[in-house]
Amino acid sequence: MIGTAGHVDHGKTTLVHALTGVDTDRLPEEKKRGITIELGFAPLQLDAATEASIVDVPGHRRLVHTMIAGATGIDLVLVVVAADEGVMPQTREHVAACELLGIRRAVVAITMLDRAGPELAAMAGAEMEDLLAGRFQAEVVACSARTGEGIPELRAALVRAVATLPTPAAGACAHLAVDRIFTIKGAGTVVTGTLTRGRLKLGEAIRVVGGASVIETTARGLHVHDRSVGEAEAPTRLAVNLGRGAVAEVERGFVVTTDPEIASTRVIDVGLRMVAPVKAGATVEVYVGTARTTARFRWLSSRISTESSADDEAARETAIVRLSLSETIVATGGDRLVLRASSSRGPSGAVVGGGRVLDAHPPTLRRRALRIEALRGADRGDATATIRALAAEAAPRSVPQSRLGGRMPTTRSELARAAEKLVEKGELMRVKPDGWAPRTSLVTMAALARKLTIEHHAAHPLERGIGIETLRQKLGAVSDAGVAEEAIRLASKRGVDDALVVAGEVVHAARFGTDAPAAVTSVLDAARVALADAALKGMTEHQLGVATALPTRELRTLETRLVREGHAVAAGGLWFDARAIAALRALVVAELSSAQVLTIARFKDISGLGRKQAIPLLELFDREGTTRRVGDDRVAGGVAR
Repeated sequence: MIGTAGHVDHGKTTLVHALTGVDTDRLPEEKKRGITIELGFAPLQLDAATEASIVDVPGHRRLVHTMIAGATGIDLVLVVVAADEGVMPQTREHVAACELLGIRRAVVAITMLDRAGPELAAMAGAEMEDLLAGRFQAEVVACSARTGEGIPELRAALVRAVATLPTPAAGACAHLAVDRIFTIKGAGTVVTGTLTRGRLKLGEAIRVVGGASVIETTARGLHVHDRSVGEAEAPTRLAVNLGRGAVAEVERGFVVTTDPEIASTRVIDVGLRMVAPVKAGATVEVYVGTARTTARFRWLSSRISTESSADDEAARETAIVRLSLSETIVATGGDRLVLRASSSRGPSGAVVGGGRVLDAHPPTLRRRALRIEALRGADRGDATATIRALAAEAAPRSVPQSRLGGRMPTTRSELARAAEKLVEKGELMRVKPDGWAPRTSLVTMAALARKLTIEHHAAHPLERGIGIETLRQKLGAVSDAGVAEEAIRLASKRGVDDALVVAGEVVHAARFGTDAPAAVTSVLDAARVALADAALKGMTEHQLGVATALPTRELRTLETRLVREGHAVAAGGLWFDARAIAALRALVVAELSSAQVLTIARFKDISGLGRKQAIPLLELFDREGTTRRVGDDRVAGGVAR
């Protein structure tokens, strides 16, 4: 991908025509006014082995936003400078934008050689060499698009520059930022853009992401410079005929992708190289991919690291900034961006900085130092430092692996591998379903689980313990469900001081029941004595309350505990002494073994009970299988007790 850059009227479009034979000015207004207004595109066969795509950009200062959209995704910039005018304001701004977008290769075409002559062309070339020194690997060629002088040399320079470009990363999901949308009768919606990552195949399922919407569709057709193809691989210009979706649903700035993890965002944390001062709270224009919006500028750190590459050994100071966007855009970790002063502030919307998205979906800013630490790691490409800081920043919540995709320059798989190594070292612990948290944080949460359980024992001494779901909710309120579950598991681990015991749906302290308070023991004893005295007459809730002097809520807890511990049996709104019920059950079994049938009258005789107690107890024996009802009588149920 080759993109033009340069001041208006310096001959960019004419030069592209001389190189490719294509007039990239397609709009009537462009032809009428003689200036480029929208992005233009042309194929360029550099040699037998090298095909390139040229993006021709407008040079007018009011159309810098369009220029930046076109420069996104280019590998090499063709800077066009008129020999008779030399470096102009938009030359400088275009060069600054390209540099901030991470472009490091340039070929400079000093045009209009036939009009200006070799001396002026040499002066313009020297001026450009000074401008690009230390910033770009560049070669300068003087030429004339009108006479053809120097065009072969320019083509050769482009071939040499392309040969030095790094090989595109393989295996990445397709990523195309949309810069044009139109409809074709009978075909439907077509979007175009630069395929900067991955590859697309004809008929493949794709997602069009932008704003608050995600359109699930297919690649109905693929065209590279008006040529139908079955597959396209980055980097290339590409037109995609969408399988469905109205043209009104797609806008410039949307992204066509096969990546299921790409999502829109309203806040991004970025690493920037500033070229002009910006005050905290200022409004700036933000350009990411082909999207353009304004944002509130918030400094997080004025210096975080040095950014260098194999092409640029000079260290570059990088600032961390949080941008709160006025509109939802699509951004992923590692995306390049450019900032310009807002039209209402600063010098005519000049470029003020640019850099990379370090976190496309940052959390609420709670721990500034840890946030900066995480972004430092992301800026350096240090997966271990990044995931360690992310986990510490999120604590006591976990960092889910499922939410790391597309978020930072480091890939989700790289972060996951780093996290697992930290698990092996004991720094992190796994949290279901797919996250990690610092071990120290989980130890603290386990201590909280024990504290909440012991507090529950103190507040409700008659209860067996705290409901496990209640404990999960209390822990989850300050962390998340996965951390809550892991904290309970850790707190109930054998050998831990004050360990918890998970018994079904209840959690209690291990020592609970062996050192019950005297007051609790006294109440239990009083209840057991009262039940034994009542025997088969049973006791109502009111009678139990009188015997134990407990309020209603605690009384019901007591009733549950008495039944659970085998001291009482509940039937028909009455509570019976369990030993008396066991003795009665034995009488019933003996009666049925000899008489085969037990009538209600006979049951009353052997039990000495009236109807109030007899019926509920017979129904109890039916439910437990000691007896089986046949009409109004009972027969043996076949369940030995």
